[in-house]
Amino acid sequence: MITDNGIPESNVILFAYDDIANNASNPIPGSIFNKPDGANVYNSEAIDYRGASVTPENFLAALTGEPTTGGNGKVLQSDSSSKVFVFFTDHGAPGLIAFPSSYLYAD
Repeated sequence: MITDNGIPESNVILFAYDDIANNASNPIPGSIFNKPDGANVYNSEAIDYRGASVTPENFLAALTGEPTTGGNGKVLQSDSSSKVFVFFTDHGAPGLIAFPSSYLYAD
């Protein structure tokens, strides 16, 4: 995780749909491995927004420091001199980011 590289956990906001670790098809419930014989990389406690709380509205609110609905309410505490890194992986396309139940469009 990014905290292993010196970023304090208080500076990380994690959105994850969280549908893998406890999925009925997972042969090792409560665990996620990203390589054979690797370490369990699942940490439920690190997730700030999960499931129905993973929305474009909450994502934008967290980035702008506005109140969110759902999740634990964690938002960026940044100002104009802050450096913000956003890592987002999804099944989107040019001009949109796909969330579990909706999309965020570039316009």
